[in-house]
Amino acid sequence: MQPRGRPITLTDDDLLDAAREVFLARGLDATASEIARKVHISPSVIFHRYKSKEALFSAVYERQLSVPAPFARLARAAGTGEIADNLLTAGMSLVELTQGALPFMMMACSSDRMNVFTRHVRTHHPLRKKLIAILTRYFETETRRGRLRDVDGELVARTFFGGIIHYVMAEYVERSADPMGAPAYLRGLIDLLLRGSLAHGRGRG
Repeated sequence: MQPRGRPITLTDDDLLDAAREVFLARGLDATASEIARKVHISPSVIFHRYKSKEALFSAVYERQLSVPAPFARLARAAGTGEIADNLLTAGMSLVELTQGALPFMMMACSSDRMNVFTRHVRTHHPLRKKLIAILTRYFETETRRGRLRDVDGELVARTFFGGIIHYVMAEYVERSADPMGAPAYLRGLIDLLLRGSLAHGRGRG
């Protein structure tokens, strides 16, 4: 006998993928019935796995918050290849991560029904600390190996991270694609971080 609420043909990932599409299309007005129809199941299956629509929404959002593989590889890339290329690859994965998660965060922040989501928007998610820690270790390692001058690794990491978050948020709020494009923006940001903007030979004063 097939277990109630656990049809063999529908994985949790399939359900969360469907829910993500419906939430993106309909926002928080999406219903469990709409999500269930998309994957040809009964709404009771959804509520067997997730106790409420808010809990399902939270699961969809939380699933997206993991360290992207290209970002995780950054630590091992220290001392190899071009620093700018390493940062571009990691940066693009962070752009994609933020673009996927931001709409759900904005939906939750605009609603007074998302009590389940409160902990996500009122506290710092551990993923942010992990990402900054990976960047910091990368910059510090490159400094120890003599490929970067002696800089505060965490400060550079926060600047790089913040620049990417700002780019994605501005693009989302303005509801239009930036004509510069993410790759060009990232290359410019990386160039500023690695080379600075003072003319050669100029100092303070």
